[in-house]
Amino acid sequence: MILLEIKKYLQEQKQVSLQDIAAKFDLTENAAKEMLAHWERKGKLEQVETSCCEKKCSCCSSPCGTVFQWKED
Repeated sequence: MILLEIKKYLQEQKQVSLQDIAAKFDLTENAAKEMLAHWERKGKLEQVETSCCEKKCSCCSSPCGTVFQWKED
């Protein structure tokens, strides 16, 4: 089942963008968003704003985009 494959991928990658999920599983972004919403409703996934900081340290306040992060059990 694709939901379980997405779960496994998220657990392995830790943080993944919507675009990455859509490309990896050959889904539209809307379809990927619906699949991710399933795990968000269950409290297993959260959206995290990323920073465009050159240092990749999250020290600047300008958000670059959203990634999805799996919550460890």
